[in-house]
Amino acid sequence: MVATTAVTAALILVAGCGGSDKKSDSGSDNGGQSTTSATPSTPTVPSFDPPKALSVAAAFPSADYPGRSALDESRMGIAGQVALIGGFAGLSGRDVVNPNNQWMIPSKSADTTTVSSASAPMAAKLDGKDVAVVAYGEADKGNGTQKPSGLVLVQWIDVMSGKKIAEVSTPVSTLEGTGSDAVGTPNVTNTAYDPETGQVAVGVSTAGNSSVLSKTLAVFADPKTQKSTIMPAITPAAVHDGVVAGAKGSNDAKATDGAILLADGASGKVTKQLPLNQPVLTPLAGGAKHAYFYGSRYTDYDAGISVSAIYALDLSTGAVVQTAPGLQQKNVSGYDCLADQATSIVCTSKGNSGGGQEILGLDDTTGKKTWGYTSLSGGRVVPQQVTAAYHGVVYAQTEAQPVLLDAKTGQDLPSAAPSGGPSSSDTPSSGDTPSSGDTPSSGDTPSESDSPSDNGTPGNGDLGLTLYNGKQGSPVAVSPFGGVYRQLPTGNDSTDLESVCIFVKATA
Repeated sequence: MVATTAVTAALILVAGCGGSDKKSDSGSDNGGQSTTSATPSTPTVPSFDPPKALSVAAAFPSADYPGRSALDESRMGIAGQVALIGGFAGLSGRDVVNPNNQWMIPSKSADTTTVSSASAPMAAKLDGKDVAVVAYGEADKGNGTQKPSGLVLVQWIDVMSGKKIAEVSTPVSTLEGTGSDAVGTPNVTNTAYDPETGQVAVGVSTAGNSSVLSKTLAVFADPKTQKSTIMPAITPAAVHDGVVAGAKGSNDAKATDGAILLADGASGKVTKQLPLNQPVLTPLAGGAKHAYFYGSRYTDYDAGISVSAIYALDLSTGAVVQTAPGLQQKNVSGYDCLADQATSIVCTSKGNSGGGQEILGLDDTTGKKTWGYTSLSGGRVVPQQVTAAYHGVVYAQTEAQPVLLDAKTGQDLPSAAPSGGPSSSDTPSSGDTPSSGDTPSSGDTPSESDSPSDNGTPGNGDLGLTLYNGKQGSPVAVSPFGGVYRQLPTGNDSTDLESVCIFVKATA
């Protein structure tokens, strides 16, 4: 994957959230609008698992709307061949193979409900289908004899049909007052999910005030049973096969009650709790074998001397492996970590105070660190941001361009450098096998027939080029078909847009 300054292929432009999608008779259980049939078309673009070269191929606009909260910024995702755009209003899907396949599932069904937060779209497999999972924090004003309440709503959507296949709504608090800042209003703080089962644990905090304390809890939801469980005072880190790993404690700088635990998702019963004598334990990521946490504690509070560590909790045995970061705790405010849905976890430091940056990799099989370096060690540049990890590949952004790393070793991966956009057939030559130089042939330059007006694709190619800013970014979510990332609107034709979802297709 390389940065590009221009793309010669016309970008596919389709209607975004709140756009002019045609309404379909998809049934009342759909809860949204769709222009697709239940039978997906045969893919006409190649897929690679994992993608090691990406090229800008489409721009999907996300429309602005009156009264949008400043906190409501679109979150991008991808499930199979469908790009996902999520926000407070709901989740929309745009098929990157068949642009006529478009749908939107709203986040609420009643005017008495206000959405206060939304998770990023998550991708899972259910019964062999690609499914999008999304969670919302909502405030329901109540009706009739029902009291106002705070809700956590989780939806599972078949991305190829655009139909909602499961939904769980969980009351988590009683509201006092009205409005988006009413006491008890829930806010989705983080999510952990199992991509193989679609089970999800939603971290929630409820709004408080001077007389009512804010509460922290986790909601476990299962698409098969369509039931949920509330786990008080827990912040989730991982979900795997019905097991939830999380952290709890008073989160006070002088406290020592921070602990990590394992619980049965269906019942909420804590099966193992491990005190780590930490004032604060922050969930980082969840793999199939371990859950990961960051903890720091003062050895001398008055002098400001502290130590920190990354902890890996075995989801089966409860055993803990400890990794010492390469930077002093005073120079960082924690770590951001991503699981590659295979065997690796990659973490980067955040909030540095001039003390350098760090990147490191952990083996999810053992929970142990396998590689890492800091900007102080010299020789290599720590990426500004790790944006995604998928099946052994780390996708990151440096100041100059997007880069790829091997998730197991941290070494740079060579990436193909496409000479232009997709070919007219969207299929590499020579049986989908890149050439020895990993560079597509000159035939990859699109022909005039590739413009949307020629192949029946909705939208206008010139407008698509206007929406794309000409500088390729690193994807925030990846599937075998490619990846997506959020771009701010540009140009004179973007005044009614909140953001643009850029799809980068896999070319190798």
